[in-house]
Amino acid sequence: MRNHVAAAALLLLCGCGASEMPAAAMPDAGPEWPAVPAIAPDAAVRGAYQTLEQEYDFGRMSVADEQTGASYETDIHGYIRYPQDAPGPYPVLLFQHGRHQTCETGIGQLPVPVGDDNCPDLAPVITPADSYRGYDYLVDNLASHGYAVLSIDTNDINDHDGSASSGDAGALARAELILRHLDEFRQIDQAGGNGFDALRGRLDFSRVGLMGHSRGGEGVDKAVAVNAGRAQPHAIRAVFALAPTDYNGQVIAAADPGGVAFATLLPYCDGDVENLMGAYVYDASRLAGTGPRLQILAMGANHNYFNTVWTSDDWTIHGTAADAHCGTQASTQQRDTPEGQRALGQFFIASFFRAFIGGETAFAAYWTGRSGVPASACPDGVAPCDARYHLSVQPAPDARLLIDATLDDTALQTNMLGLPVRFEGFGDFGWCAPSGADGGGCAVAAPTFSTAPQLYLNWQAPARYTTELGGLDASAYDTLSLRVGVSHGDAANAGGQDFEIVLTDTAGHAVRVGAAAHSRALFDPPGDAFDAGGSEKTTLNAVRVPLGAFTGIDLSRLQSLELAFGATPAGTVQLTDLMFQRLLP
Repeated sequence: MRNHVAAAALLLLCGCGASEMPAAAMPDAGPEWPAVPAIAPDAAVRGAYQTLEQEYDFGRMSVADEQTGASYETDIHGYIRYPQDAPGPYPVLLFQHGRHQTCETGIGQLPVPVGDDNCPDLAPVITPADSYRGYDYLVDNLASHGYAVLSIDTNDINDHDGSASSGDAGALARAELILRHLDEFRQIDQAGGNGFDALRGRLDFSRVGLMGHSRGGEGVDKAVAVNAGRAQPHAIRAVFALAPTDYNGQVIAAADPGGVAFATLLPYCDGDVENLMGAYVYDASRLAGTGPRLQILAMGANHNYFNTVWTSDDWTIHGTAADAHCGTQASTQQRDTPEGQRALGQFFIASFFRAFIGGETAFAAYWTGRSGVPASACPDGVAPCDARYHLSVQPAPDARLLIDATLDDTALQTNMLGLPVRFEGFGDFGWCAPSGADGGGCAVAAPTFSTAPQLYLNWQAPARYTTELGGLDASAYDTLSLRVGVSHGDAANAGGQDFEIVLTDTAGHAVRVGAAAHSRALFDPPGDAFDAGGSEKTTLNAVRVPLGAFTGIDLSRLQSLELAFGATPAGTVQLTDLMFQRLLP
């Protein structure tokens, strides 16, 4: 995959009704983005502190299934790693693994049926599958930077949660177990005990972060909702859902006025959660709550390799080895190695928590889309490789001005400002609402696994979509953003797409900016047909343009926003979430 996408030659549409003047004669443009490093800091570098690890077993607790009402007992077991010589208090992070066999053969990792996590340790013949140990590389790294990190054992729930076709797939039980672990260590911070007197007064429960993988991702999402209703809630400030399931329609919308930063990572080559359910949570939560919402599409990752205990390639559950993008036998495959995938996971997860829990501003530039990933997260160890990762950013409500989230089919007539929109020159256009697991609901590209309601636009000649702004004052913002998916299946999209973004002010000044010059997201979804075991699917990813690129526009008096198609002769795209954002400090 190429690291850089050249902007296509621009084809100007005539008759736009706006005068174009030399830049020197126009008003000053909006704020310039301050200089930041082109490459983000390397989160893989170990911190200054030596770390200590302590395993614990606090007995058992009862957990429940929200849908069936059934309850059962589970161990309160895991380990904590924290800095040996840092003064503290340490921000608290908790990791929860997903559903995997709890007992397996030593050769081939074949599951061995047992009840209630009672796997005998008869190595090398039969061994427990200690999934909670699969993130040691992340746990130790973060502890070395001053964090106390819990990784908890959820195997008892894995022995009870059954299939996703009945009950809540363990979501509530996982949330209850997470909060109980936090309760135990909050009590330790207050009074010591349970062999942890050394941690008394050294845990910072005003800054708590959760990471969950697979069904653990749904567990941490559910924990936010359950925690918000408790009499003594934990101060959960950041949640990272890694290739999560979403069987229960989770929405991150905590009542905490401080807000919850939420991020989800979608592995394009996920063969287990092949319908990228984390996108459902992102879309359902993007307008809820008071914290930022972030989504990363990782083009070469599968489901399992983030956990060192899960060594099988899950792509084979859904996909074929011959798939052009994810198939390991294809000459064109773009897969990450297990080591490379853990490296990218380490960057995204560690930098997220160090930014949103630790307040380490050096990582903020990545999470506002202004710095690229470091070399350690690139498959060949050479940066930049930003075409492999697509970041979407939905800032907190007080840092965004929505023009249109296309929530229903009235978006074909008016925007969220109540002003007209126009579609001119398109061969076809309309509104659709993808339905989730089957990816249906947007016929121009099925499956589409971004579930936000969206517009689709098809053109075979120059065309334009215009949304009126009515003299809008956007001078408090620094970025123009929209989410776009290039529709797979349209042969005209084979080389990717481009279009112009045109801002016009009330004085008639218009400036055009090519979208592809500012984004790697306008790619034709790679792979073979999804229903035949391929990876081809459409997702919506952010196109962000700094307002400083619109030199000469009076941002305090904007008349219209236009998307002008014609830079490529034909194509089909899907889009939503047109907005102005304030991403700068």
